[in-house]
Amino acid sequence: MTGIILVGGRSSRMGANKAFLRIPLSTSGGGGKTIIEMMADKMRVAFKEIIIVTNSTESAEEYQGLDARVVRDILPDKNSLGGLYSGLVNANSKYSFVVACDMPFINMRLIEYMKNNCAGFDAIIPRLRTGYETLHSIYSKSCLGPIERQLAQDNLKIRDLFPQIKTNEIGEDTIRRFDPELLSFFNINKADDYQQAVNITPSLCS
Repeated sequence: MTGIILVGGRSSRMGANKAFLRIPLSTSGGGGKTIIEMMADKMRVAFKEIIIVTNSTESAEEYQGLDARVVRDILPDKNSLGGLYSGLVNANSKYSFVVACDMPFINMRLIEYMKNNCAGFDAIIPRLRTGYETLHSIYSKSCLGPIERQLAQDNLKIRDLFPQIKTNEIGEDTIRRFDPELLSFFNINKADDYQQAVNITPSLCS
């Protein structure tokens, strides 16, 4: 299976590429790792191939040391659905775990459970009581046709893909067996989220 990280480039709310925000790993501060380093370190253990999909003009050198292949969006300005499409096209595996670059607390036990429940499905989608987590999901290359049709219609909502494919929804009760606090789905959109991540990280590393 391939691990795909979607990097959106400069965030309007953060004023920088969230993937390169640095998070201290201890309460003493200093050092630490960027969010994308934290994610890649975990994913490297579980996936034989890691792909970073970017819609920015950054060069591959920005991602050196991550042991990942960097690809650009095939169809620019198509949001996360376009990134998903670009990742699946470039993946060498039938299935890919696809995640946004601003989710530093991915839980590999949960991801392993999802990997083990792919058979017979086009996608494995966590569904919390608040809704789908479309960018912490597993997708098959069989999704490419439906995605292409949606992109042609300029419908960029990933959840609109699901009625067209065979999905295995992982419910919140099951997810909490592996991730009781649902930190897997914590994402950094603004400065307050970043500060919260900085506060959470040392306790997870201790």
